[in-house]
Amino acid sequence: MGRIAISWAALIGGTLVLLFGFLVYVLFASGEPSYWEGDIAAFERRDISNPPEKGAVLFIGGRDVRLWETLGADMMPFDALNRGFGGARIAHLTHYAARIVKPYEPSLIVVMAGDEDLADVRGRRPEDVLAQMQIFLAAIRAHEVEAPVLIVSVPPAPMRMSRWPGAKRTNALLRQLAEDRAPVHFIDLTPGFFTEEDELKDELFRWDGMSLSKQGYAYLTRQLKPKIREILQSRKSGAQTQ
Repeated sequence: MGRIAISWAALIGGTLVLLFGFLVYVLFASGEPSYWEGDIAAFERRDISNPPEKGAVLFIGGRDVRLWETLGADMMPFDALNRGFGGARIAHLTHYAARIVKPYEPSLIVVMAGDEDLADVRGRRPEDVLAQMQIFLAAIRAHEVEAPVLIVSVPPAPMRMSRWPGAKRTNALLRQLAEDRAPVHFIDLTPGFFTEEDELKDELFRWDGMSLSKQGYAYLTRQLKPKIREILQSRKSGAQTQ
């Protein structure tokens, strides 16, 4: 009986070691752009069977964009295109810009990224996120994409509040970047995530404490649509005066 107990303990212990090793592998592998090749290829296959219209408002980023299943309906009357994948970091957006930005000739690019950069197990500082965003902006211009860019603030999340000070610093840097570089814009959605007592609004998040809930996306919709309208109208007015 004792041998059986020891065998089961060894089996369970070995399984846990293997599981831990697998999780560590996934965490590091997902940081490599090639990890998301399948997601990008899936977008390209979809584009062949159902080509999207040129000139849409292009949303790119990681989890928050990927899980926004009602994006198209929420952004009406604007034509919105969802190209969120995995837990994308800004460097991943840069790596695949020629395939998920340039082909669509967007009228506006909405970037929702940066939180996964800060959560990287290898450690990323707010200054690193800023540098990656600068590289991304340079990359899309190199691809002759002249559309304005709207950077959405890095959001808080119940499971990542230990990183919130870094996220706030990141948002301050991204705001300054937008002020210094046209046509780049920044929108800070932070205030609406907190109550008057400075507590996170739990109803804006799903059970996992990271993903946005239906109410969370409704909040994003209310804040983003007026800003998108403002940017597009300003761009149209500028084109008419030239």
